[in-house]
Amino acid sequence: TNLGLQTSLARLSSGLRINWAADDPSGLAIAKGMEAQIGGIRTAVQNAEDGINLIRTADGSLAATHEILLRMRDLAVRAANEATLTTADLTRLDNEFQSLVDEITRKSAAVTFNTKVLFDGTYGTQALQIGPDNDANYQLDVDMDDLTAYAFTDIASAGAAQTSIDEVQSAINSISDVRANLGIQERRLNYIIDDLKAADINISAAKSRILDADMAVEISEFTR
Repeated sequence: TNLGLQTSLARLSSGLRINWAADDPSGLAIAKGMEAQIGGIRTAVQNAEDGINLIRTADGSLAATHEILLRMRDLAVRAANEATLTTADLTRLDNEFQSLVDEITRKSAAVTFNTKVLFDGTYGTQALQIGPDNDANYQLDVDMDDLTAYAFTDIASAGAAQTSIDEVQSAINSISDVRANLGIQERRLNYIIDDLKAADINISAAKSRILDADMAVEISEFTR
């Protein structure tokens, strides 16, 4: 009777059905395995949310780069109009064009996330851990474009401006592809987070059924 009373008091005071391994050895092992999974899942959710923040930082910067490239394309098209522009006009257009090229170069080294430089070619492809275990299905690769890889000529002459139209258009297309891929990854991460949160709820419920005390049963046993 005293042993039973001690067990009931322990369960009522802690709210746990298993307070010592002897209470249910196999149940304890199963519950602790689930607890490890739950901890991993919750950390993976945080990782995925950090990944979304990384992607949004990159996409926001690339959106600005898109605007710069569109302006550069307009300048190149304008400078290609040899029939009406003077040398002084071309010089003024090229000055703005080169300042925008310098800004793209600056951004390649200036945009960071948690001190990691995103667009200077050093980031490359890195993995997000989006699951509780060490498995290829729980890693998602994130790619960052190398803005330093783009080469632009000047627009100081009509011929150079014509070449620049193609160069800038190629860069615009490349940035569009990168942003589209980042958008796909962000959407995918949102689905992954939903799945992880559902798994957290269900595994937590299963662990509770094993580990937590049924208070009504324990009060009845205590009274008996």
